[in-house]
Amino acid sequence: MSLRTLLITAPLAVGLIALSGCNFNSYVYRTDVHQGNLVTKEMIDQLQVGMARQQVLFLMGEPLIESQFHRNRWDYTYYLNPRYGDIQMRRVTLYFDEQDILTKIEAGPVPTEKQADEMILGRETDFAPTPLVRPEDQ
Repeated sequence: MSLRTLLITAPLAVGLIALSGCNFNSYVYRTDVHQGNLVTKEMIDQLQVGMARQQVLFLMGEPLIESQFHRNRWDYTYYLNPRYGDIQMRRVTLYFDEQDILTKIEAGPVPTEKQADEMILGRETDFAPTPLVRPEDQ
């Protein structure tokens, strides 16, 4: 075997052996993607049917979706695509009457503030939201 053939085939062989056991996904860095309104259980607990729209705005912030076609409805939507695990979507919908008074709250499970902080920092990977229990539901 000539020196030239050895210089060409040896690095090729080493490269092929090294690549054969690689999982390229483990070397690609992915960041968590957080989008929308992060609503916590503590925020929902402060809401009360009968509050004025401005009070709700103060507590919750601007809604992600405020449709011109549904003026009496605000949707707070949160989307999380974690680096590892399943995509999570949560929605809180608030309804107002014609006098801009809160009449109805629809919310699925939402995280506590501590859980939300852990999610944002990337420390919480197995987020299991606690079901929302409001006093009027008991």
